[in-house]
Amino acid sequence: MSRKNDAKPSLSQSSDDTGFMAAMAQQVQSTWQKKKKENEEKFLQTAKKELEKCGASRAEEFTEVLEEMQAIYEQFAMDYAKAEDSIRAKWQQLLDVQEKCLQYSKNKHTMVVEADKAREKGQVKGMAISKKAVEGDVRSLCVCWVVDCFLVGSSD
Repeated sequence: MSRKNDAKPSLSQSSDDTGFMAAMAQQVQSTWQKKKKENEEKFLQTAKKELEKCGASRAEEFTEVLEEMQAIYEQFAMDYAKAEDSIRAKWQQLLDVQEKCLQYSKNKHTMVVEADKAREKGQVKGMAISKKAVEGDVRSLCVCWVVDCFLVGSSD
């Protein structure tokens, strides 16, 4: 009978095997969960490092782009100020030329008015001389006529 007992596990041995199997399964499951948790933590740490690295890289890139934009804006502001100064200088030149033209026109007008007065005065003087000459010629003519009339008349 002992052979029969050896061939078939006994009830106590079977419960020990079941307990052992359960303990082994629990240990395997616990080890598996522990490894899963470690892998998840490792993945999270790696992801966090990569994310921080990417964030730092993007922040650095953002800072570089911001500095580049600032430099472009400063160059634009300087170019704009130069253009405004140039435009202002051109307007000032135009104003100066207009003032010179106005002064030239005033001087020319004054000279023309004075020349007209002098010409008018000269014309009046010339007319007076002509009048006197004509009046003198008429008297001379009258005297000559009278003389001619009497001399010619007396010779007939």
